[in-house]
Amino acid sequence: MQSQYQSTSKINGFTLLEVLVVIALIGLIISSVQFNFSGKRPEDSLQKESYQFAQLFESAASYGLLNNIELGLYVDENSYRFLGYDGVKWSELSEQDWLAGKELPENMVLKLRLDDLPIEEPLLFDSSTFKEQDEEYLSFDAIEREKQSEQEKLLIPQVYILSGGDITPFSLTFKFDENSLRYEELSLLAYRVTGIYSIPLTVEGPTLDD
Repeated sequence: MQSQYQSTSKINGFTLLEVLVVIALIGLIISSVQFNFSGKRPEDSLQKESYQFAQLFESAASYGLLNNIELGLYVDENSYRFLGYDGVKWSELSEQDWLAGKELPENMVLKLRLDDLPIEEPLLFDSSTFKEQDEEYLSFDAIEREKQSEQEKLLIPQVYILSGGDITPFSLTFKFDENSLRYEELSLLAYRVTGIYSIPLTVEGPTLDD
């Protein structure tokens, strides 16, 4: 009985780093899974894209935490991508293909919201630190920058993912492009992904209450 107790007491728990590595690996596996929906309803494609984004964002946040890297999310009307901050500028993470840009289906659009979120506490950090340095960098050698193609121009993220695990509050809505809809009722369908300070994100849909 005594030897059994002693052997049991010698079992060590997992370290924080080991737990974070497991979380990151799980996130990467989940983000690579392709969602299969049995139905062919229009809202199924919105659901698929919104959940894939949420899982990719959470995996990116875990990656930044494990590697002590500041990340950012850049969103335009039809795509999104993750950027890394090297202390001077934001750029794409060429060695991390899974964080590369994601194009949405042709008839789908994104709407990013940063204001009027249900935030009751002050921000945990000041994102102007990044913006001030970005603006200083962007003002350098303006003549050369004008010669760059549209693809080579610097991208400034709208959402920040800090290495400590904090994120700037945001919501990202996936919906159909109203100009390409044949049926008016499809304009009522949407999925919204929301992040307040930290992961996990929440996903709402297929209809939203404004």
